[in-house]
Amino acid sequence: MSNYRYRPSKPVAVLGAVIGAAILVFGLVRMLDGGAAQDGGGLAFLILWCVAGVAVVGSNLWAAFAKNGSLATFSRVPDDEDRPAR
Repeated sequence: MSNYRYRPSKPVAVLGAVIGAAILVFGLVRMLDGGAAQDGGGLAFLILWCVAGVAVVGSNLWAAFAKNGSLATFSRVPDDEDRPAR
């Protein structure tokens, strides 16, 4: 069985981190400015939004700059044709 790691190019991963940071800032400014975080449901959504934004930015930066950074690993299961004859 073969394993292949998917690693985006550095510019794509950095772009993903920049977009994730912009989404995070936009959500914080809009929710805190509009007062949506005052009630319990709005505050819970704001916390979830922040956790998701930090995860997007962190995973993209890790994929861009870490030596072993990858976003996914694919495993190839051999077909009947690939197995040696018995």
